[in-house]
Amino acid sequence: MKRRLPRCHRTPAQLLLRVPRFSADALLIAADAYRELASHHALNGAPDLAEQAHAIARQLTDEAPRRVVPAHIPPSCKGDVP
Repeated sequence: MKRRLPRCHRTPAQLLLRVPRFSADALLIAADAYRELASHHALNGAPDLAEQAHAIARQLTDEAPRRVVPAHIPPSCKGDVP
């Protein structure tokens, strides 16, 4: 029987993925934490939970490039440029 990752581990990732306000950095930091969680579960004999944590990490990593905010370049001041 395949166990599900506990809700307390799934909910933060769902929130990060659904709310566009979170930055790419936040998603990548969370993805790293989920990879650590996957490693923990793999070492403790829970490959099904490790697989789910890896899947969440992949989702976060895949979403991160879409969250990059373009740099704002202010318009040049006309007449003040030497």
